[in-house]
Amino acid sequence: MLRILGRIVGIFVLSGLAALLASPSATAHVDAILDGGGPGETGLITLRVPGERNKPATTKVEVRIPDDVQIRTVLAQPVPGWRLDIKKKKPNPPMYRDDGTPVDEVVSSVTWTATGPGIQRGEFDDFVLEAGPLPDVESLALPTYQTFVDGTTDAWTEPAPEGSDPEFPVPSVNLGASSDVGSSAGGGMTSVIAWTALGFAVIAVALGIFSIDRARRSAHPASPSAEPSPERSAFTE
Repeated sequence: MLRILGRIVGIFVLSGLAALLASPSATAHVDAILDGGGPGETGLITLRVPGERNKPATTKVEVRIPDDVQIRTVLAQPVPGWRLDIKKKKPNPPMYRDDGTPVDEVVSSVTWTATGPGIQRGEFDDFVLEAGPLPDVESLALPTYQTFVDGTTDAWTEPAPEGSDPEFPVPSVNLGASSDVGSSAGGGMTSVIAWTALGFAVIAVALGIFSIDRARRSAHPASPSAEPSPERSAFTE
């Protein structure tokens, strides 16, 4: 019995590891992190960009403000070893400052381009924006484009509703209830972990039942078999 249960445990462990490795969520992805701020306030938004394990060095990171979102002030933090480029557009509809003066332009995109080796495999870098006032939305998505030294680009732009597992989820931050880490690809990974945990729970129950049964057998050993009767049947000669 123990040998069989041991094999079951091994199968569940290997299956869980295989599911984690096969899941796109197990690969590195761009995260958005919000530090303070909610709708109508100013907050720091950090894009954490990893060096992809199956890609060459990252040499350009571009984040775009969605067309339907207008943020009056977006300041980008310079990053050593990266050149900063900020593109702007006319606000539509028109925007006004607190004193009533019109806002002539808003930021449409921010791009950091590496002047050195960029982000290597197994490394990451942070790209910070100070933005405000933040829009009155539950979640702010920030489409991000990660370009590699060979000229290829990963577009992190796919919506990631709960329960989904896109390959390139858009980085986003929760403004309704300020959180440390925005949702990027949690749904699929959560499902894998949940199923793995369920498997281990089933194993634990089986082991518990086996232990109880074994304890009962030890506490109540089998009764010795009845001895044959000394009397023999009479035979008629």
